[in-house]
Amino acid sequence: MMERSQTARDIFFEEADEHLTILESGLLQLEDNDSDVAKTELIDKLFRSAHTLKGAAALLKFNAISEISHELENLLESYKADTIVITAPLLDAMLSSLDTMRNLLQMTHLPDYEQTAVLFGLQACQMLQAAQSGDQQEIVENSSDSTRQFSNSVKVGVDKIDQMMNLLGEMTITKTHLLDQLRSFEPMKDEIDFARERLLVEVASFADHYEYTNPEEKRAEDSESIVADFEELEFDRYDELNLFSRKLQEISNDINEAVGSICQFFCQVSVDVEAIDRMTTEMKERISEIRTLPVDELYQRFKRSIRNLSHSANKPVELRFSGGETRLGRTIIDGLFDPLLHVLRNAVAHGIEEPEHRVAAGKPATGVIKISTLRRGNYATITIADDGGGIQFQSIRAKAIALGWIDEDDDLEQQEYIDMIFRAGFSTKDETDAISGRGVGMDVVLDRLSDLNGTIEVKTEVGKGTEFILSIPLSLIIINVIQFRLGKQLFVLPSSLIEEIHEIGSLQIVDEQVMHHGECYRIVDLNKKFNLPAIDDVRQCVVFVRSLGARIGMLVEEIVSQEDTVIRPFGKLLADMPCFSGTSVSGGGAVRLVVNPTRLLQVVDKVNLDVTGASIPEVEVLSSHKQRVPRVLVVDDSLSVRKYASMILENNGIDYLTATNGVEALALLDDEAVDLILTDLEMPIMHGYELLTEIKRRTKLRNIPVAVITSRSGAQHQEKAFNLGAVSYLVKPFDEDALLDLIREHTLFSI
Repeated sequence: MMERSQTARDIFFEEADEHLTILESGLLQLEDNDSDVAKTELIDKLFRSAHTLKGAAALLKFNAISEISHELENLLESYKADTIVITAPLLDAMLSSLDTMRNLLQMTHLPDYEQTAVLFGLQACQMLQAAQSGDQQEIVENSSDSTRQFSNSVKVGVDKIDQMMNLLGEMTITKTHLLDQLRSFEPMKDEIDFARERLLVEVASFADHYEYTNPEEKRAEDSESIVADFEELEFDRYDELNLFSRKLQEISNDINEAVGSICQFFCQVSVDVEAIDRMTTEMKERISEIRTLPVDELYQRFKRSIRNLSHSANKPVELRFSGGETRLGRTIIDGLFDPLLHVLRNAVAHGIEEPEHRVAAGKPATGVIKISTLRRGNYATITIADDGGGIQFQSIRAKAIALGWIDEDDDLEQQEYIDMIFRAGFSTKDETDAISGRGVGMDVVLDRLSDLNGTIEVKTEVGKGTEFILSIPLSLIIINVIQFRLGKQLFVLPSSLIEEIHEIGSLQIVDEQVMHHGECYRIVDLNKKFNLPAIDDVRQCVVFVRSLGARIGMLVEEIVSQEDTVIRPFGKLLADMPCFSGTSVSGGGAVRLVVNPTRLLQVVDKVNLDVTGASIPEVEVLSSHKQRVPRVLVVDDSLSVRKYASMILENNGIDYLTATNGVEALALLDDEAVDLILTDLEMPIMHGYELLTEIKRRTKLRNIPVAVITSRSGAQHQEKAFNLGAVSYLVKPFDEDALLDLIREHTLFSI
């Protein structure tokens, strides 16, 4: 109560300052305006401000300000009736009274305010009365320039706040992209650290071994072995020289220092990005709070509606509220009015019994409808509960049979009957009336809630009443979501709609159902429903959600991330798109569809859907080798070549691995299966010819096609590669089409 009183005072101070400004500006205009019509309009405007200020001040017990405003109101009314003339002394007195009221507004915090206000108010009223009667007395001018202090609050249009929130939404997307980039750098940083340590060890070992040694003494007897048929200029030999050893050691020391500086720099960048993340989150909360309103302002609008409905239905109904101080976004409050009012109409029409029936059942004649609000994290739960007779399942069953939805011998669970009331065209009333919603069904309520990313759950007990539990986000601007992948496409789902996420290996799915925490959940394979062939044979996760009281587990391939994002609703062209409630843009600029579990549940039994919303026939699951994409191993000691080839492969949906030399490639092949190997020839440790020889020797690897990509274009180099088992030979620089044609030819995949 104390907080509400302070809020009312703050609003009054802001409003009073606005009215005093209008009065001051208007009184000054009276001196310069000769038009009678303009004067009449101006006096009306001033009179309204004085009257409003008087009433507001009296309501909050600022009696001195109310009395001065009342005196001004009388003067303006007399002037409008042509019973007085506003002379210069009277105008000065009126302006002085405005300054007095401003001073009183600034003095409310003083301990002796009451006594001071009475004295100031009395003096101002006497001054106005004396000026009106023509008695000359000294008017003390309180210069507004020197004494006026502005309120610590300002009025800001909702559109400006929305613009700030939209800008904050763009910042959030950029922040998410920055965080993604930072996470991708972590393995790179580890790789740099590992390479640095390895470089230091190798250089130190090399220096110890060769710095003061004659290179001829260390030449290996088998140095010509596999490449003996090449001249020195035709194939590079990695000879060691004394001077080179010393220079290499100096270079490695410089690299070590540079890498250390880079690591320190990126560590600081990580700290700064985390700070930006915290500040963005706090700014989102602060700005969101600015554009929120107490939900009590929404509830007060229902009082008269329920009063009229109660009289129309001849049912005495009492409406009770709790949790009205919970704040929701302005857009949310505006969007909630119609669905909440419809639920209340149904409570009066279908829930609350006739007074005589209530008394016969041992209930008070007056029915009670309670609206309670509770905040849970970024969501608010609104519960509308009545103490009526509960949902009459026999009436629902009879109507469903009449509509042809079920047969006489069908045996349904209670939840299935509850789901029916949210279907389009369903109503147990044979004739429409204003009480139950003029023929508009609960499907409209469900659709409005879906637009708000909200859900609804129904609980009922025959003879005791019904509860409608709505879960609504506090704001629609920025939503926390879970990003998941189906095939190659990304989707998002508001995290507040998710109960739990489990790996599929920990669950026992039987006939598309699974028991979880003692309750049965229906499993929905989103790859199949959206007609998106899975890349992997085994789905990775089940996302458990609850919608309309029903429990479903959405089967997805991979949970990618959790992030804050901006959800944009569909335009009119896509407004009826099933299963989705809008789009979201990732930090990298990718557009993702927002899955709506409520709408998904409505269509899950009808037809399978592709992501455009068009119905499609059932299709057989493709065999695994057609679903899978090719996997290519790129072996090259040049980082630029590896990056260039990797970009081409990634852009064409091809999975890839990379290695810097033959030894590293063989280590990867021990654990990973690939469809094609692309290798350079001239590499340290193990060059391309040695790699070809080793692959041909190993039974496990000999069937993997190997293509050579090198800058050596001579016939002798090509012949050597083909003799060792290479299936193709590509000369650098190569273009994208040539590489893709090579992959198509030797993997038989459609790219």
